[in-house]
Amino acid sequence: AAVTAALRPRSPLIFRQLFDTAGSSTYTYLIADGPGGDAVLIDPVLEQVDRDLALIRELGVRLKFCVNTHCHADHVTGSGLIKAALPEVRSVIA
Repeated sequence: AAVTAALRPRSPLIFRQLFDTAGSSTYTYLIADGPGGDAVLIDPVLEQVDRDLALIRELGVRLKFCVNTHCHADHVTGSGLIKAALPEVRSVIA
């Protein structure tokens, strides 16, 4: 039964690579389990939180985690603002 469930057709994976042109020149990634699915935001940037939240709403995904691959202030504060807007989101640092 588990194999059958795993092989059942699913919504396509969503992957977005976003670039911050406002100053940090860093990439943020959104990965989601299809429209309406769970999502992870990797390395959000403080100056782009509004962009990221708008994309999450536009795609209709449920953001579960903000993952920071390193401890830079722009990422950690970006995650904090996202958590303030979406309190159910958990923050993770690698």
